[in-house]
Amino acid sequence: MACTTVLVGKKANIAGSTIIARNCDAEVCNVPVKFVVVPAKSEKQTFHSYVTGLDIPLPENALRYQMAPFVDYKIHGQFGECGINSENVAMSATESLYGNPQVLGLDPLVSNGIGEDALLSIVLPFIHSARDGVQYLGKLIEKYGSHEGNGIAFSDKDEVWYMEIPTGHYWVAEKLDDDKAAVVANQVSLQDIDFDDSSRFMWAPGIREFVEENHLNPDPNEFNFRHIFGTSNSRDRCYNTPRVWFGQRYLGHIAFSPTSNDLDFSFKPDRKLKREDVGYVLSSHYNETIYDPLADNTPKDDRTKFRPISMARCAESHILEIRNNVPAGIAGIAWINFAPTAFNPYVPFYANANGTAPEYENTTDAYDSNEAYWLSRTVAALIQPSYNEMKSLLNGLDGFLPTADQLTNHLVHQTDLEAEKLSGQKLIQYLTKANAANAQKVLDLTHKTVGNLVKHELTLSRLSFSINTDRLQS
Repeated sequence: MACTTVLVGKKANIAGSTIIARNCDAEVCNVPVKFVVVPAKSEKQTFHSYVTGLDIPLPENALRYQMAPFVDYKIHGQFGECGINSENVAMSATESLYGNPQVLGLDPLVSNGIGEDALLSIVLPFIHSARDGVQYLGKLIEKYGSHEGNGIAFSDKDEVWYMEIPTGHYWVAEKLDDDKAAVVANQVSLQDIDFDDSSRFMWAPGIREFVEENHLNPDPNEFNFRHIFGTSNSRDRCYNTPRVWFGQRYLGHIAFSPTSNDLDFSFKPDRKLKREDVGYVLSSHYNETIYDPLADNTPKDDRTKFRPISMARCAESHILEIRNNVPAGIAGIAWINFAPTAFNPYVPFYANANGTAPEYENTTDAYDSNEAYWLSRTVAALIQPSYNEMKSLLNGLDGFLPTADQLTNHLVHQTDLEAEKLSGQKLIQYLTKANAANAQKVLDLTHKTVGNLVKHELTLSRLSFSINTDRLQS
């Protein structure tokens, strides 16, 4: 999927959390998703891919985990996309990426290999750390091959890892430095790989020999994975690199050009980053630049020049936060936005729970404004046609998004205070109820906002006529 990823190390975050986050952009605007908790299972199972036809035997003792699958998985594939398991390991899969013709000619993608639709379900229930996630998936790719080019993020309370698989069998992964952040947008992004530092890098067996034997490395003094395996073309410079440029600029890194070929994979921000900073990037559309497609005071050619981060066809967005300033039982929170992100808030769901919320779990293909997915779409459909006339209702001082942010921060604070008194099954039961109750409060606010948008939109109708009341009385 054509996504955008943001990563934040624990020393780059204001609260000491690790964060992996991503917009999941589908191929079309409406592909309904839900957000659920999959219970732990002791028995062995088999995962069947409706995309590639591959059947993958799964081990016993699968952990409980969250995921955000497509509703009609037999048509679209499952695509679990994101979640945190019961050991506070988070996974986001995937950031679509593309190998160049040279490497793909030598190591083609595998038509019946592992694809994005399968990745979360076959990996997240079986891993116990972020590093373990890379190693576990690497062995699966070695055995089955990769169906497409994918970037996968893993995190736990200490580490953030980013793994790229641009060809059928070759991959590398890098541990994000604790004091750094990264923005990735549908390109091979990892750069110099240090094969003498296994604490920060992992790689597929035989990758150095593959590159050397086939004369693929244009840089004699380094192993730049992006240069060897990636692309750099006009499509990248209008579709991909501008998103990285905007994200890096907002998060505090000097990025001079939206069409640069050499934007860093990771960077040290100029400030401690908040979760809200990550949400802003994932909700952005080149805000306050000439490239903003929602602006009405800039040349149209500029407004349509680059692909924005927030898209109408975003199926869902997630910010997976593993906190270090609270007990482990409440450390993992998945912040879920059913999108489009520019118009909707992120809603917190504690990972140590047996459920999310009925309005998130029971999405249907048919429109139903009582479901979180369709309610989010309703907000977007109402505000986008008259965005500049109605944006104060969205982003104003008392607008929907600031009010929702204040509400969700308060709900997490209050939930933490109560949860810290509990442990074991009582804690899980409490957090399960809290997930549903907290989501309902945000849904109530959203329904109220929909009413305000409807009322305001009607005042903007072109089926209006100014009446002179004096003439009516004469």
